[in-house]
Amino acid sequence: MVPLGDSRVKEFRNCGKVIHENLMNFTIEKFSNYLGKEDSSLLGDAPFRSWTFKKSVETDLEKPRIDYIFAQDGFDFVCDEADKVTCIFLYFDRSRSFRGSIQGLPSISSRQEVIAHLGSPSESGGGINDPILGEYGAWDRFARPGCVIHVEYRHDADVINKITLMRADVAP
Repeated sequence: MVPLGDSRVKEFRNCGKVIHENLMNFTIEKFSNYLGKEDSSLLGDAPFRSWTFKKSVETDLEKPRIDYIFAQDGFDFVCDEADKVTCIFLYFDRSRSFRGSIQGLPSISSRQEVIAHLGSPSESGGGINDPILGEYGAWDRFARPGCVIHVEYRHDADVINKITLMRADVAP
């Protein structure tokens, strides 16, 4: 249990009982609403405004991009040259784990559970073993109006490894 003093927990009193609510429960829709908005809209919202991040600017690419890396929180996002959010990454792997939770999609969700929650994928692929990049698990892509959700599963287990949300105009 998270201590009451933790900023991520809110205490409610209901009929004499103390109820704890994890305030870091997000929805896919909430994240997708940041796509296309300025970086400040995301950086100014709780809990992100209190998270530590590293910002880097890639100017040697065809289109410059700005990366925001929240290494301790399993969360990154990318902006275009106009500071508009293009992609959001939520990590659930062994080295980084998203600090929050996604409503309806626990990090231990199987591929079947993800599809039951998000619907039929618009594209899917099996795992690969790239000689340079290593092993990648199966994946599913879910097209939504204005955005694409890409769910990658671990190569060694049927659970979520990473969720990527991207604007439809930047999706490959």
